[in-house]
Amino acid sequence: MVFTHLTQTHLELLDRCPRRLQYTYLDQLTAPVDPTVLERQEWGKQVHRVLQQYQFGLPPQPLLDQQPDLKAAVEGVLTAAPQLFPSPGGDPGRCLSEHQRTWFEQGYGFTVVYDLLRLTPTQAEIIDWKTYQHPPSLGQLRRHWQTRLYCYGLVATSDWLPEQITMTYWFIPPDPAATGARPRCLRIPYSQVEHQRTQGELQRLCQRLATLQAQANDFPQVSPETGECQRCPFAWRCQRQAQEQAWSLPAIADIPEVALASESA
Repeated sequence: MVFTHLTQTHLELLDRCPRRLQYTYLDQLTAPVDPTVLERQEWGKQVHRVLQQYQFGLPPQPLLDQQPDLKAAVEGVLTAAPQLFPSPGGDPGRCLSEHQRTWFEQGYGFTVVYDLLRLTPTQAEIIDWKTYQHPPSLGQLRRHWQTRLYCYGLVATSDWLPEQITMTYWFIPPDPAATGARPRCLRIPYSQVEHQRTQGELQRLCQRLATLQAQANDFPQVSPETGECQRCPFAWRCQRQAQEQAWSLPAIADIPEVALASESA
C-alpha cells in the first residue's frame, strides 16, 4: 500500500512522526481505545448529524426528545448562531452542508469536507463543529493542518481570494444542561501570506513523503526529546516505552474525527 490521497490527519502525523504514520496507515496496526474516547466520538457523530439535519430543514425531534443532553447542546448552537441555519424568509442556499472539495498537488490527491460552507457575495466562511471538552488555544488551531488545508483547499478549487476566507470553529460543550456551558466560536482569518506559507509546507511534506515511499526502509522515528512518544500507542513497538506502560488516554488533539457516512476522505 502506498499513499496516493492525503488528508489533514496524514499531514499532521507526517509532520510529527513519520513512523506513526506508517504504523497507522501503511501497516494498518491498531491500538487499544479507551471506552471514554469511543463515547466522545459517538457524541460528536450525533451532534454533526443533527446539525446537518437542521441544515436540511429536517430536525430529528424524536431523537432530541429522547436525549436531553443532545437537545440542549444543539439548541445552544441554534441560539448562538441562528444565521447558519435555514429560517422563514432566509436564503438556505448560501450555506452548503457537508461540502466536499478535491484537488491534486505534487502528485497527491487532497480532499476536504466542510461541515458547513457559508457564502456571501464577498466572503466565504468555513464552519467546523467541534465537541471537545477542552478546546485548544487559538495558536494551536492556527497551526493545525485542518485549518491550513481547509483554507488552502478552498482557494485551490475556487475563485475566492485568501483574504476573503475565514475558518470558524464552533465548540459545542458536552452536557450543557448540567454544566451551563455555552457554545463558543473562534474565527481565524486567512491571508495571502498564510496561503504561500501553507503551499510551501505542503510541497515540503509531499516531497518528503514521496522520498520515504521510494525507499524500502521503515519511515524514520521522531526524536524522543519531542515528547511525542509519551502519548503514542506505538511507543512500545518503537522500543521507547515498556509495553505494559505504553497505553494511556490520548490527548484530545490525537483523537481523529470520525467522518460521517457521506465523507470519502
